[in-house]
Amino acid sequence: MSQTYYCSKLKNIGCLICLLTCLSFAAFAQKTGSVTGILADSANHKHTLTYATVSVYKVGDTVLHGYKLSDEKGSFKISNLEIGVKYRLVITAWQFKVLRQEIMLTPTSPTANLGTLFLSGRANDLEEVVVRSERPPIIVRKDTIEFNAESFKTLPTAVVEDLLKKLPGIVIGENGQMEYNGKPVSKLLVDGKEFFGGDAQIASKNLPSNIVDKVQVMDDVELKRQNPDLIAANMPQVINLKLKKAIKQGAFGKLYGGKGDKKYYEGGAILNVFRDTTQVSLIGYSNNVNKPGFSIGDVSRIGGFSRAGFNSITVYSGNNAFLLDGISFGATGSGVHRSSGGGANFNTLIKGGITVNGKYFVGLDNNFEKQLVNDNQTLGENRLITSSNTNNNSRKITHNIGGKMVWKIDSLTTVTVQPNVVLSPSRFTGLQNKASTDHTNTLLNESMVSNSKSGDANEYTLNVYLFKNFRKRGRVLNLSMYETRTTNLEDNFNYSVNMFYNPASVNSIDQLRNNAIRNNDLFGSGNYTEPLSKKLNLTLTFNSNFINKESALSTFFRNPDDLEYDIVVPTLSQTVTQSGTKSNARAQLRWAPTTDLSIQPGISYGNVNFKNSFSSYPSFKQSFNFVYPALTIRYHALNFSYSANKTETDVQYIQPVANNTDPLFVQNGNIYLQPTSTQFYNLSANKFLVKSAINYNINLSSNIKNNAVIMSRVISTNGVQTNTPINVDGVWAINSSGTLSKTIKGMGKQFTINGGYNTGYNDNVLQVNGLTSHSKTFGIGPRVGVRINLNDKLELNQNYNMQFSNTSYEDDYFADRRYTTQFSSSEIVLRSIKKLVFETTYNLSMNSQKIAGYNNSIKMWNAGITYLFLKNDRAQLKFSVNDILNSNIARYVSVSGNSIRDTQSNNIGRYGMLTMTYNIQNFGGKVGGKESIFGF
Repeated sequence: MSQTYYCSKLKNIGCLICLLTCLSFAAFAQKTGSVTGILADSANHKHTLTYATVSVYKVGDTVLHGYKLSDEKGSFKISNLEIGVKYRLVITAWQFKVLRQEIMLTPTSPTANLGTLFLSGRANDLEEVVVRSERPPIIVRKDTIEFNAESFKTLPTAVVEDLLKKLPGIVIGENGQMEYNGKPVSKLLVDGKEFFGGDAQIASKNLPSNIVDKVQVMDDVELKRQNPDLIAANMPQVINLKLKKAIKQGAFGKLYGGKGDKKYYEGGAILNVFRDTTQVSLIGYSNNVNKPGFSIGDVSRIGGFSRAGFNSITVYSGNNAFLLDGISFGATGSGVHRSSGGGANFNTLIKGGITVNGKYFVGLDNNFEKQLVNDNQTLGENRLITSSNTNNNSRKITHNIGGKMVWKIDSLTTVTVQPNVVLSPSRFTGLQNKASTDHTNTLLNESMVSNSKSGDANEYTLNVYLFKNFRKRGRVLNLSMYETRTTNLEDNFNYSVNMFYNPASVNSIDQLRNNAIRNNDLFGSGNYTEPLSKKLNLTLTFNSNFINKESALSTFFRNPDDLEYDIVVPTLSQTVTQSGTKSNARAQLRWAPTTDLSIQPGISYGNVNFKNSFSSYPSFKQSFNFVYPALTIRYHALNFSYSANKTETDVQYIQPVANNTDPLFVQNGNIYLQPTSTQFYNLSANKFLVKSAINYNINLSSNIKNNAVIMSRVISTNGVQTNTPINVDGVWAINSSGTLSKTIKGMGKQFTINGGYNTGYNDNVLQVNGLTSHSKTFGIGPRVGVRINLNDKLELNQNYNMQFSNTSYEDDYFADRRYTTQFSSSEIVLRSIKKLVFETTYNLSMNSQKIAGYNNSIKMWNAGITYLFLKNDRAQLKFSVNDILNSNIARYVSVSGNSIRDTQSNNIGRYGMLTMTYNIQNFGGKVGGKESIFGF
């Protein structure tokens, strides 16, 4: 595909972003008049009033037209006022009486300067009675900012999150994480208490906005007490929802079911019942349309996983599929999935301040994957080009049983106990055809490989935490213990036929590889902070880890006499055991001479003692000590840190038996690997400019490794590749990323523009056929996005990003690599017709890498229309079409070592779906948008 094509596409996307920006500014600039003034204390004319609220109403109307807060000099300016319309200004300030004044702008005087307006103080601390229709949208008190919910209009189906998005200063990310003026929101309370187990997003994503009277924002005083060194710019915030009527019990959730063409279907239910301090959650889903049954937010919050706790999370791009503690909730990975699952969660607060939680979940995932892979390696004037065509079928069932107990012994001490069990039987069958050619397109080899696997993976974990805060300010103690036992048993019946042409030969392998991996880890840690003075703190940290890992591999050839796999292959069988301890102790002094500056030097001592044992090789020990410095510096919004560590070799790399299940790509082990030493550097800045509502952050990080583990590759004349892990020095990387965003809110309209970048430089070591070379990769990826919301009637969202990658090599034996990928996503949501919502998304992915038979431009267009009915739009009937253009594929390009790999996999393709959704108790979300299209 020509460069002109890419330039044309880029130009079109740029024009679209510019058009959306111009439309947005035009929407915000329809009025021409403005009024300005200064607010001051009538008792002291030199004392200007900061953060007073100036509300604007049309005379004779109770609908809020606009508002402004006075700045640090007491001045205010309200724009976008109509000419010839009489307005009423209602000015409120904490501990002052309300001031009202009427104005009207004329064509000859479109601006009005009211001069200095003086407010009188109240004689006592009692609140002045304000006419309800004139309640100010914002009241700023000494330590609390209060928003009047009725001043910020939302849709009938809106939830609290939709209301919060309209409040000035509050930003909600795609993962639901909230910030106020750039500060993280640590808690969301309902009438001053935790709601539904204390999960902030349970309330924000499920409570309807029309039951909220006021929204209050304040500092998190509990976290401030635990960490007195927190500066104002980083102080976590607490949001408290004051409801019109208290909620003591209830139920909320949703049901959905859909039927499509080509036998496609989807269905699911999620229900939550609560009464006082007890909550019960039920969840179930099934679909064959390549998506998770519910979003990660629904599963972790409404489904109860966040209340029970989880240790790891993995999110897949494209369809937003995810894993929690390795548990799939549908459609994880490439290919076409059929997924089902269900479970329950119970949470209650009993006597003595103890919260008890229990959960069970079972998930089933069936996957069919077709994959084309082209791997192109440069070898001087020659090339090794390997193409493969793979068809895989897999089935995995996961059972998760877990619990959590949190005992709040007193206001200063908390103990948490968290057991968890995961049981995962799986089955897999795969057929792969592979061929390798050289630079003249001469065939070097061909192979057909069949694998049939059955496995059982079990994991048992126990976490225990103790947090102790002391009455002495700044004194804190944390203790934790973590134990995990994992067992992974796999039988792989592997059959292959391999043909080689230089020289000509044919061989076959028919074997059973039985691999049993058993790990037992016991980890303990402690952290103690003691304030030595107002400006000096001492922190002591210790952790110790006991490890016992075993990898038992047995290989059997098939007996031609009885056709059983009973011929033991000693050279392909080995049991490796790694056991021992590793510990680390660290001491740090934190000196904070001012509130804007802190310096924290430290020193770490580590000790590692391991014994590596083999069934037919001599055992050997790994024992080493290390001492590393550490340093953290904070100055205003700028943070710098340095640390270092040593990590032992993973047992998978020291398994001396080769993995020959792919005869054209053999993986060896290396019992002589040494531990890797790594130094880490990080520099970051995060700032929210309150006056201009601009948020930015920049991050710069680097790491340097000695004894890094790389793969040394040997390629024979017949194209067979053999990898062996080795240690090398001089591997380093430097990476940087940054974001900049600005949101404008006013009179029902909202405009957000954001931009960012990520860039990196990596210096790696490459070894092929004994030739060692440095590979240096530079990549940069700018991105820009615009989002417009016009009174919830029209939403536009446009994002664009590109990624440029260039890899050069120290030795001319390897050819330099360069490619560019571009991605654009567009979204339109239209609610202009009553009871109907139209939404569409269009994604375009382009890649400059050209390979015959591979699609360089992948277009994905989805669209849907929803009809809302029943009281408060509780029910929704939606017709949607997925992949209208029937792209039916996904594509990925990556550079590794001396090769560039292009992967293309199957997708579900075009289908139509009619889906009915019912929101229980109308605790549903705003209809329309990327979080709900095909995801509800």
